[in-house]
Amino acid sequence: MKFKVNPLFFALALALIAFGHALDFVWTMLALLFHESAHALMARARGYVVKKMVLLPYGAMMSAGENFDKTSSVLIGLSGPLCNLLLALVTLGLWWLFPSVYPYTIFFLYANLSLGLFNLLPVYPLDGSRVVLGFCKNKIKAVKGLQIAGIVCSFLFLGLFVGSFFFGLNFTFGIMAVFLFYGATFLGKDETYSSVLDVACKNYSLGVELKRVEISCDTPILRLFHYVGRQSKTTFDVVGEDGKIIRTLSEQDLKAIAVKNKLIIGIGEALKGIEKES
Repeated sequence: MKFKVNPLFFALALALIAFGHALDFVWTMLALLFHESAHALMARARGYVVKKMVLLPYGAMMSAGENFDKTSSVLIGLSGPLCNLLLALVTLGLWWLFPSVYPYTIFFLYANLSLGLFNLLPVYPLDGSRVVLGFCKNKIKAVKGLQIAGIVCSFLFLGLFVGSFFFGLNFTFGIMAVFLFYGATFLGKDETYSSVLDVACKNYSLGVELKRVEISCDTPILRLFHYVGRQSKTTFDVVGEDGKIIRTLSEQDLKAIAVKNKLIIGIGEALKGIEKES
């Protein structure tokens, strides 16, 4: 998985540190890591591979779920915010058991509450949009509508930020406004998850590269899908300990194997199971 940090995230870090909130930034970073880890784990459980993650304030760069099935789109979308809200409840329980930790963990509670509730908004690129798309039949029109809603919402948060100058400056509204506008405007073109069950969807208009990859028998099935993409068509040569080719698999063969087996087992074990069935 490729992991990058967007400049907006560095801007958030510098702003918090400059105003004496370095510890707050640490708690925010921790809450974000829990949030995105929950997305990645749920995506993997539903048969998707995380290929790219770009960390931003209040989330990471993710697709709107155009290629997800309905259930996966909803579960993956909800997993991050629900994880944050659960952590907020755990923090409250920790205060009840150990009141002395309250001043050190108060911002962790705020970070989880703001991340969880903010990301449930049904606007692009927030997680709420993924949930909405799970119930939409025309996803192309839905994505455009959610992007417009994201831009409108960004101006609303900008208005709240400007208004906070008169009632107590609140940088959170400003960060949310920038994140929503940037996400709704620029992030719709990128895709974070690649379905392990959708290997036939190729973008031939941009050209498709032919690849050949040699793998050992103990390579997990899940690992093979890191070589599968819309702009490539990969052939896999399964080799033994002596380096000789045992079996050659196409992406369609891989798809059939993935449907019948757990993705964490080795490709060799899966092939043995198929041989026994035949």
